This record gives sequence, structure tokens and C-alpha cells, in this order.
Amino acid sequence: MKLRNLHPDENAVSISIGFILTFSITVLMLVTVLSSFYSLMDQAQQTVTRDEFEIHGTDITVRIATIDTIVGSATNSGSEIMEITYKLSLPGKIAGKPYSIEFDNNTKDIVFLSDERDETIVKVPYYTDNVAVLSTTLYSLKEEYVITYEPTTNTIQIF
Repeated sequence: MKLRNLHPDENAVSISIGFILTFSITVLMLVTVLSSFYSLMDQAQQTVTRDEFEIHGTDITVRIATIDTIVGSATNSGSEIMEITYKLSLPGKIAGKPYSIEFDNNTKDIVFLSDERDETIVKVPYYTDNVAVLSTTLYSLKEEYVITYEPTTNTIQIF
């Protein structure tokens, strides 16, 4: 029986090393492609969230401005308003996540927050001449809200 010297024999090594290198490069490329795909998906989700917040914020701002205009017109004409109420429906989740809405009377901003992420914070300013909007925080899981003008305090309350 003749013994072969295995040390200088490289016939079988090249196939194994080639397979390992090819497999490793393929796995690295797949991980890179998948991570960039998830990054793009996250950016798209943030964009959708911000756009939805702006749409709903603008809707709320229009309702506040409408109440302010009605109160101003009624006051200027000498009329008395008993109460003005709007029902407001908002989705429970945007981009699959709950959110909150803060009304800040000092800055006159409606601030939308989702998961406390800075990328999705949207501030929509509102303007009122005749009434004040009470500062409050709403949570999206309720979905149905009421915007009410209280003539005794000359304020708009949202709950």
C-alpha cells in the first residue's frame, strides 16, 4: 500500500473552499439587500404616517376655524350661541400603530405623535381670533371625538 503525501495535494481543497466562499458571499449579499429593503419600508411607513397626520390635522384645524368664524360672526351681529358641536372620527391606528394628538393652547399647535418617534412628529398650527382651544391630549384608540364650543367660557374643548 502506497501512502500519499496529503500536504502538497490540493485537488480536493479547491472545491470546498470555493463553495464556502461562494456561499458566504451570497449570504452577505442577501443580508445587505434585505436590510436595505427593510430600511426603505421603514422610511415609507414614516412618510405615510406623516402624510396621514397632516391630513387629519388639517381637518381638525378647519373645524376649529369654522367654529371660530361662526362665533365671531354671531358676536358681531349681536346673536347668542348656545353650543356648537362637531363629531370627529379618526382612525384608531395609522400605519398599524396607535398615536396621540396634543392640543397646545400656548403655541396654538396640534401635535401628532406616534410611538414617540421624532421622525413621525407632525405639528399643524391653528389660528383663532374669537375663542381659545383648551389644551388636551387625545389617544387614537378611542376613534370618536367631539369638538364643542362652550359659550360660558368662550372655549373650544375636544374630548
